Amino acid sequence: MNTDNLPSFQRYQLAFTAHIRDPLHQPRPQGVAASGMAVYKEIVFNNLFASVSACFPVAQKVIGKRAWLNLTRAFLREHAANTPIFRQIPEEFLSFLADSTSTRPLLLPPYLLSLCHYEWIELLVASIEAPKLDDEAINRQGDLLTEQPVFTPTMQLLSYDYAVHEISPRNKPKQQQSTQLLVYRNIEDEVKFIAVNSITFRLLSLLKQNKSTGKQALTLIADDMHTDSPEKIIQFGLQALEDLKNLGVIIGTLKPKSPPDKKLIS
Repeated sequence: MNTDNLPSFQRYQLAFTAHIRDPLHQPRPQGVAASGMAVYKEIVFNNLFASVSACFPVAQKVIGKRAWLNLTRAFLREHAANTPIFRQIPEEFLSFLADSTSTRPLLLPPYLLSLCHYEWIELLVASIEAPKLDDEAINRQGDLLTEQPVFTPTMQLLSYDYAVHEISPRNKPKQQQSTQLLVYRNIEDEVKFIAVNSITFRLLSLLKQNKSTGKQALTLIADDMHTDSPEKIIQFGLQALEDLKNLGVIIGTLKPKSPPDKKLIS
């Protein structure tokens, strides 16, 4: 970036922040004491490190303290954030990791991005401002087969190439394993994760995207599977939906809209 045409105070700001981000390669601005500069570098990095580490505790333990420290320093040095909001730093870290997986393929575990996304989603779901539901439009005791199920607004469906919910310092995956998860916030405001099989994941995806009834979605799944016993798929799916309703993931069904009153024209 050519800064020659910028006002002197902007050139100073850029040099100041460049040194904070990359003190090994960017010189300290003239006239700034090394002791004072060290205070700024420590404060900025420590705050960044604390925010990132708090959101990704498992990832930090899996790759080790030194690697995590170096990764966070690289994040500060290389990533240009798209937001100044402090609580969104973990999401910016995910964007940095997504780029790093292609530039540092030999230095980072191939599952690290998936693991960090899994850890970050808990923060996202915990902080979602769920819209107020229209109780008049929802039948809390509705038929999950013949009517359209309504999910809690905090529900997220996740699909990973690794069993991220099982990763730990003692359990590092050696190969990919297709994994589907459901995450939501219950009525006690607790974030819960549920591992689901591929059929349940497809069912929930169809219901969420296509606004269909339970039976319509299950019939489509049975047709795609070319099964001779579609009723078994429907019964299996109904049981899965009922279980999710008991857990608070499904809060009811959508009431059918009443047709508008027809007024006689005199």
